[in-house]
Amino acid sequence: MITKKQNKAIELMFEGNLSQKAISKELGIHETTLSRWKNDKDFIKAMSEYTEATIAKSTPKALSTMIGLLKAKSELVRFNAAKDLLDRAGFAPNDRVDLNVESVTFVDDVPEDDTNG
Repeated sequence: MITKKQNKAIELMFEGNLSQKAISKELGIHETTLSRWKNDKDFIKAMSEYTEATIAKSTPKALSTMIGLLKAKSELVRFNAAKDLLDRAGFAPNDRVDLNVESVTFVDDVPEDDTNG
């Protein structure tokens, strides 16, 4: 279980615009305390849960943004938005090709030109 200060530290760290020194000052703790928290398994677990919850809350907005990009003026932006949506929906092209061939024979079907030889 983590403390209220530790929860606040996670929120401040997630915002990403404060240094460790600034976060420590905001919380009224020493920087080494924050460093120790970052290595604590309960703190790490709480950070992971906070990250997952924040991403889950942002998913509808992110999807709406991608769908909105399908109407962009730029053909490249529209293409990339469509490709990304299709890829994430499971329609990604299959890059793997299985070849079960025991031997290959190459046939040269281009006639030899005797005039250059």
